[in-house]
Amino acid sequence: MKAIKEGYAPPALLWGPWIDIGSQFGGPISWKVSFDTISDAPSSFDAQISYFSGGMNKVDLVTGSNSHTFTAGICVCVSRIRFRSHSIGQVIKIYVH
Repeated sequence: MKAIKEGYAPPALLWGPWIDIGSQFGGPISWKVSFDTISDAPSSFDAQISYFSGGMNKVDLVTGSNSHTFTAGICVCVSRIRFRSHSIGQVIKIYVH
């Protein structure tokens, strides 16, 4: 499975909106998410990935452009991602494998 989505990393270290990257009923399921800026003036950015595992919500922080693999536990849940830029706003392309 490969889903392609777009996100936004606002400037000034403000978090952009959450974007659903995977939903499940059961599990556990491993997801790989890759993200890369497609802006004309690229900048580094942070990605915050939220998922359910081990009976609780987990949040991973990754600097992009990059990819990240995580395993969501047994649940009826949605995994999400959001971004913030280290300088000017960025449009981010998201690939879910």
